[in-house]
Amino acid sequence: MFSPRELRDLAIAMNGLKNREIDNITAWDLHTLVHYPDSAPGAHWGPAFLPWHREFLRQFEIALQTEVPTVTLPFWDSTLDQGLPEESDSVLWSDELLGNGNGYVKTGPFADWNTNVFMPLSQIPVKKLYRSTGGRSQDRLMTPRDVSWVVNRKNFSQLTFCHDKTFESMHGLSHVWVGGFMYVIRVSPNDPTFYMHHAFVDNLWEQFRQNSQTREERETQWATKSCNDNHGFDMQMKPFTIQNRDGLSNQYTDEWYEYQTVKHCSMTDQTCDSPYYWCDNKLWRCRSKIVYGGNCTGYEGTQICYNSVCSQGKCIVPPRVKNSMKSRLEDENIAWKDSIWAKTVLVDENGNGIDDELARVTITDLNKNSSTMVFNLGESVYPEIPGTVYLSLPKPRNGQDSRVKLEARDQFGRYCQAQCLNSTNDRYEVCQPVLNISMKIENSSPLSYTHSMSSRTFLDIDLSVHPRLIRPSLPFMVFACARKLVTSAMILALPETIRQPVSHENYVFFRVSVFRPMGANYQIEVSPHSDIGPVWSSSIQKAASSFDPNIVFVQAPNPELNHGGVRVRVSILNENQRISCEVKCTKKDGSMHECDGDVDLHSDPNLSEEDVFTSDPISLPVLGWNMKGHPTTWRHKVPYLSFHCF
Repeated sequence: MFSPRELRDLAIAMNGLKNREIDNITAWDLHTLVHYPDSAPGAHWGPAFLPWHREFLRQFEIALQTEVPTVTLPFWDSTLDQGLPEESDSVLWSDELLGNGNGYVKTGPFADWNTNVFMPLSQIPVKKLYRSTGGRSQDRLMTPRDVSWVVNRKNFSQLTFCHDKTFESMHGLSHVWVGGFMYVIRVSPNDPTFYMHHAFVDNLWEQFRQNSQTREERETQWATKSCNDNHGFDMQMKPFTIQNRDGLSNQYTDEWYEYQTVKHCSMTDQTCDSPYYWCDNKLWRCRSKIVYGGNCTGYEGTQICYNSVCSQGKCIVPPRVKNSMKSRLEDENIAWKDSIWAKTVLVDENGNGIDDELARVTITDLNKNSSTMVFNLGESVYPEIPGTVYLSLPKPRNGQDSRVKLEARDQFGRYCQAQCLNSTNDRYEVCQPVLNISMKIENSSPLSYTHSMSSRTFLDIDLSVHPRLIRPSLPFMVFACARKLVTSAMILALPETIRQPVSHENYVFFRVSVFRPMGANYQIEVSPHSDIGPVWSSSIQKAASSFDPNIVFVQAPNPELNHGGVRVRVSILNENQRISCEVKCTKKDGSMHECDGDVDLHSDPNLSEEDVFTSDPISLPVLGWNMKGHPTTWRHKVPYLSFHCF
């Protein structure tokens, strides 16, 4: 296992190749192009597969050493991860090592790497490093049994594709398991994992050579069938200038590199040579540890968890440690003073919202390069969708738009992959966690936002419908906090079970439009038709909306507590005397007619004349508004009753 310094040097060298350009293409991408079938027609599906990749790895390691002279290329022994309760929970896919494996690579030394081509087989355009480690249940990693099969073959022919497809196909298991760019062999060198995986394949080949061949046989044995001319023993190893036979040379391991064997534990020595490994004393093997929050089912009482302990099938930390983590994050955080509010939702691997005070989102203002952090509140209260996090975003001002980058982490600190709603097909798709915020819809992400902290709860909700019909909607961008694939269907199902609880408050509020002379000090009165409550009255000035003085909030008995419905009469008074006003009612189809000021409120939407009412006084400023999408698209429903008192 690499030391911390060796890991750092490797990251420096790889990033050096990725950032160094030669004729407008990076040195890293040049190596990727060499792997293309047009350049290397004999690299796959035949006996030249092993020697071709051996030479490719040698040249790549030399390139790394032009960046850091002492660097060496490690191999990824995937058998150390194989067989874990959830292999994608391996510490290998953490910030400290190769970075996250669930979608766009946003953590670790290769975060935000560009690629030289769009990712094949993707439904969306992806041109950033991307993975889907263990995303499909049918995929697997190589096993110790696979390794034994390879190293115990009797001759070279038994390792070649035309004679036995097992080894080359076996090498493809890890390609497919990592997913993303690794899934398609042609473009797989875009991911640094490719080189570490192929170093392991080369290591297995070398073990076979040492185990089953003499020194002379290592340089002379070839397959009796070569698949095609490009795999011939004496054919050019395109695009290199050497021949396929040269890739069998002992010179590679005599002079250029050697493999360090993995030290496994035993009854007499129960230690492993890395803090990222643990000793499985059932198998007497060192294996990869599991990240905090990972699945450790069946391994309670072992050292399987990295910087955590296994309890009830999950790697956790004691409550006091968790509390100190939250305190440290809050102490380091600097809240923005002038902001607007939007929503996002964090979803776990089962499609459930994550309600935990340590689940969080870091927001970076790309215009000012400043950041703040916001947290989940720990529990959701209707109409919030479980997993809701309120985003504090920089307010666009003076005609200047804002642009932010988001980074979501679950309660265990694991990276969460952004997914955005595609309004064309009504599906959530993997996306970059970047938002444009503008007062102009054409310059903005389709984001619902508000300046009011008290109104943020009702973002992405239509409050212009009957209470029984209110359905919270998911925001434009959500985050999947899972090692496995979270589908659009799972995300879209999250709000489906949310229903407004039946209110047991004695009264509800509804709206009335009152148009009156400026300065008129009128009152408004609501009288139930039956003896179900007292008459309610107020000055119009006191009951009027702060946003629209012609909208007045009035009070009536709660229909839920009165056999499902109430009928009330609304009157306008001047100095406690009823005055004559023109009264109009707006039907559900939008048509208006003269009426007498009576209105039915009913718990059944089909029987209620006024659909818009609530028992929640906090929602009054936005009652009647459909707050879905960009604020410029919000629409307000007029009240059923309107009084014209002139």
